[in-house]
Amino acid sequence: MRRPLFLTGFMATGKSTIARKVADLSGRPYVDLDQQIEREAGVPVAQIFAERGEAEFRALERRCLAVELERREPAVVALGGGALLQRSVRLDVLDRAVLVVLEASAAEIVQRVGNAGSRPLLAGPDPLTRAQELLELRAPGYAEAHARLSTERRSPAELAQAVLAIWREDPLAVGAGEQSYAVEIGAGLIGRRLAAVAGSPSRVVLVSDQNVHGLHGAKASSALSNHTVETVVPEPGEENKHIGSIEPIWRAALASGADRKSLFVGLGGGVVTDMTGFAAATYMRGVPWIGVPSTLLAMVDASVGGKTGVDLGSAKNAVGAFHQPRHVLCDVELLQTETPRAYRSAIAEVVKTALIGDPSLLDLLETEHEAVLARSAEVVTEIVRRSIRVKARIVSEDQREQGKRAWLNLGHTVGHALESVGGYNRWLHGEAISLGLVAALGIGRALNKTPADLLARTQRVLELYQLPVSLKDEPLEAASRLIGHDKKRGGSKLRFVFAHAPGHVETEDLPLSQVEELTRGLA
Repeated sequence: MRRPLFLTGFMATGKSTIARKVADLSGRPYVDLDQQIEREAGVPVAQIFAERGEAEFRALERRCLAVELERREPAVVALGGGALLQRSVRLDVLDRAVLVVLEASAAEIVQRVGNAGSRPLLAGPDPLTRAQELLELRAPGYAEAHARLSTERRSPAELAQAVLAIWREDPLAVGAGEQSYAVEIGAGLIGRRLAAVAGSPSRVVLVSDQNVHGLHGAKASSALSNHTVETVVPEPGEENKHIGSIEPIWRAALASGADRKSLFVGLGGGVVTDMTGFAAATYMRGVPWIGVPSTLLAMVDASVGGKTGVDLGSAKNAVGAFHQPRHVLCDVELLQTETPRAYRSAIAEVVKTALIGDPSLLDLLETEHEAVLARSAEVVTEIVRRSIRVKARIVSEDQREQGKRAWLNLGHTVGHALESVGGYNRWLHGEAISLGLVAALGIGRALNKTPADLLARTQRVLELYQLPVSLKDEPLEAASRLIGHDKKRGGSKLRFVFAHAPGHVETEDLPLSQVEELTRGLA
């Protein structure tokens, strides 16, 4: 429990009661944020509202909340119902704490409140209508959390245990409005958590390629033994990531009687999770899905963000949809069966993530490279967690790649082109991205945007993991002709990602012809 636990929700959902019980169970400090605000202001909350207005109260609330995020010993904090209405504050809390929302219906809330006059926000002749209006207004905000728990027909003791279990799992969260979801990272999650996060769907469609199904399919099927499961096992490999491989998933789902209350589960690498997500996005015009990535690459890259799709010839991921998973389980035990080459290749995406938003991750890759290569569960869990945290933070701010999310494409413009020129079998995806990172930093160097020492350091880190860094013999002429297929192209311009320092990147629109010329010149 490395981060503080914040409990929020509408009034009368039991935030203070549950928070105290969790604090007692965990031995951690308990904090009521409203009481902190009253101590800061010197007057009761109701008086602050009456005399200074809600805006002044919210400003005080944000100051007190910031103090709790910085507390050395993580505490259990009961928030007021409107503490996270400002999205920038909510996303900061999602990143730096574990946030649980307690819920109840408007009728239940009014019954619990009793005398609505004691609650300024429900004051008026019709507290039920007012409660319904406020719940509707706050619904998008309450949806962005690590977990949401109904407090109706559940005892405080039961709820406290449930909240404590969530805190102990320490999930990460992707804020996506009503499509928000949690990502759990750890060992043994398939057996321990898959059934719980699956819930009670009418059917489960389990998609896993022939390789992964042979290794881990029985484990997943056992975890889902209380569900009606239809298993689809496509052929493995990027070359099979096309629209023709999606139809068998749709047909199997239809034949099994899967409806809109069904659940798709993708167990496999990035190809499988991309295909499963796309099949789920399009079946019955959209059904929920869960990602269970089985490779390091899928965990640090494809598991988060809701990008689903298939390739269209040489155009990678040219057909697809944004369709967020309902939950993601990154079970690091699965990585023990990954081939050494595939495992090492994924480090390129971790290096990319470090360059984008976590300089200390780059340090860890340098100092702990032996433990990383030995697949130490503790170290691997840390690099997966750090990578997902960076991506979750970016995706939460920019779900559809209108701004910062483009940073995640660092190294991918030339990397994808080289991968495609090689027919998706000369280089693994991560190996192509390793070359793409060298290319992107080389182009940045040529344009005086990337310092020489950053390029040299990045190459050294990639070489620690036996990843390719030399562009001398690469088919850059052929690759340059494919850069026009990049999804970041807009007309004759291409949005290119430059790295200035670890944790400091930016995008700039360059003429497509200039990027092609610079790519050819990298040889």
